[in-house]
Amino acid sequence: MSFTETNTKMKYLSLLALATILFAFACEDDDDFRDDQNVSTTIEFRAQYDAADLAIQSATYAYPTGAELKTTLFQYYVSDLTLIAADGNEVNLSEIELIRYDDATADNIEERTYDVPSGSYTGLRFGLGVKPDLNATDPNNFAANDPLNENEFWNADARYVFAKIEANADLENDGTFDTGLSYHMGSDALYTTITFSGNFTIDGENDPQIVLSADVLKALSDGTNTFDIANPDQQRIHGGNQAIATEIWGRLASQFELTLR
Repeated sequence: MSFTETNTKMKYLSLLALATILFAFACEDDDDFRDDQNVSTTIEFRAQYDAADLAIQSATYAYPTGAELKTTLFQYYVSDLTLIAADGNEVNLSEIELIRYDDATADNIEERTYDVPSGSYTGLRFGLGVKPDLNATDPNNFAANDPLNENEFWNADARYVFAKIEANADLENDGTFDTGLSYHMGSDALYTTITFSGNFTIDGENDPQIVLSADVLKALSDGTNTFDIANPDQQRIHGGNQAIATEIWGRLASQFELTLR
């Protein structure tokens, strides 16, 4: 083999080795790039009563009629939780979540964590309740630990319970909480889309704390209209009594607040 042939072959092998190394680095860089695009982001769902932290069963709250309440359950469904990007694209974080506060030993925060593409955002949107296509789905199609399980399903006609507020009331101010309040609401007609605007950036550096707050008292009383919970007709909703359900639902949907900290 001539010197020229040997030199050419060595150049070829050197170029091949260099190409292999560059390809390996490119793959590694590409993997790193993909990983860097998603940032683990937590959204806090906070429960309150008259702007104070809600304490299940363990705290006594004043009601505008003069009665006192102990909240025993507060829960609601969130459908299609979505971030709205500055370029107009939408990032769907979750199709369905059940946010529930029913534990006297727990705090008033439910957290959900999602992988979010880094970038600039201008808002957040979700549906309060179970969106119609899921509301039409038989709960037997879901696993027992799925948010859409049969424990939150009325029947084939009424479908899912979108939200629940339950409490015990002391109407006589004698220290006895012996009047049960139970508001269970749900129907396609009640499903409400809620949109918040707010500019923020998610990049893994100084990401904002995203907080969605819901206030039990504001769902029952808006400062002008207050349920007379001493009235037996206004103490329970379980699929029926839709006029009261619609009134509570309207206040529940309108009182959510988004805070970026």
